[in-house]
Amino acid sequence: MNIWPDKLRLNLLMLTPDQIRRRALNRYEDFFRSLCTGESFFPLNVFGGGLAKPKDFVADRAAIETLRKESKEQAGFGYEITWEDRNFRRFGTQKIPSTVAFPTQEDFVRFLNKLKEVRGFQADYDLIQQQFPELKSWAQAKPLKVVAHAGEWDGLLAVCAYLRKHGRPNCYLRELLVEVDTKFIERKRGVLNELLPIVAPYCVGPDDTSFEKRFGFRQKQPLIRFRFLDAEIAKAAHLPFCDFAIPLEEAEQIRLSASSNIIIVENEMTFLTLPSLPKTIALFGGGDAVSHLCRLSWLAKVRLLYWGDMDTHGFESLSFLRSQNSHTESVMMNTETFTKFKNFAVDASAYTSRAELNLSQTERELFNFLNRDGKLLEQERIPLNYAAQQLQACLI
Repeated sequence: MNIWPDKLRLNLLMLTPDQIRRRALNRYEDFFRSLCTGESFFPLNVFGGGLAKPKDFVADRAAIETLRKESKEQAGFGYEITWEDRNFRRFGTQKIPSTVAFPTQEDFVRFLNKLKEVRGFQADYDLIQQQFPELKSWAQAKPLKVVAHAGEWDGLLAVCAYLRKHGRPNCYLRELLVEVDTKFIERKRGVLNELLPIVAPYCVGPDDTSFEKRFGFRQKQPLIRFRFLDAEIAKAAHLPFCDFAIPLEEAEQIRLSASSNIIIVENEMTFLTLPSLPKTIALFGGGDAVSHLCRLSWLAKVRLLYWGDMDTHGFESLSFLRSQNSHTESVMMNTETFTKFKNFAVDASAYTSRAELNLSQTERELFNFLNRDGKLLEQERIPLNYAAQQLQACLI
């Protein structure tokens, strides 16, 4: 099983023990596969050809001695050297290594100091194929992944067995009735993503945006933050407060009058300082909240306004919101507002996305201007009295 092409062998002077170790490690995964399949793997040649044209035999002899010192001949295990007598014109007859090979599995494993790891793999592989024969091919194809999760296969297979028996669980990861620590599944999502489609294919859902959605677990819900800008809305809903946050799934169930106004703002302090406005509810849309808000189907039935920063993120959020709710109106994201407060604008990076933004002509003109000049105007820099006047005017 010589792994070195003849062309390389002719140019090779001497491999050190460390180089032999690296080359042995390159065959380590193949070795594991041979344990699974039972194919013959030894003796394993890792070096052949000996010295081609020695120029400094003193140095060569030292290298040969180092090679001998860490060989099976001296250490009792490891690689075995085959010697041959070679006659060199300048140096006469010399005994040099002809081939280096690992004669047995034990020699190979002990040389790499992997005895415990290999025994663990064999035990884990036996456990895997006993409990889930259908995982045998996976384990043979990815033996190093079996090794990477050594000591944890009892837990992994217990999770697999539970989901195969019970199907999509509709609980949080930490609630699954399996005897593993509560964070185990969270840590092992990567490998379970590979195992579960094989052992429990009917648990696999069409939504693979997250592990939880793919396999039917409940997922932590983002909170949607509301602020009633009209106290009468809170009274009608029998709520003693006007500012609150609820999980997205619950927010989806809210029903509002078609005469309601919804304004989404990007900055939290802006959200908190919005003035009282009739029949109006504010939603906090900072960060990636707009992507969650688009799941609220009732936004399609109300008047919907968006006020964000005059920058890349603000216009992207407006565009995304409008792609889901075509009736979305922008507020104070226009040239008039920018020009009035341009002294408050700061430098910004150029917009690099190639995505086509869903903007009106006037919005696009401002966006192109800002992008060309590298400017942005954050909404919280706009004076509150001006913002209140503009909001009140657009809702009349």
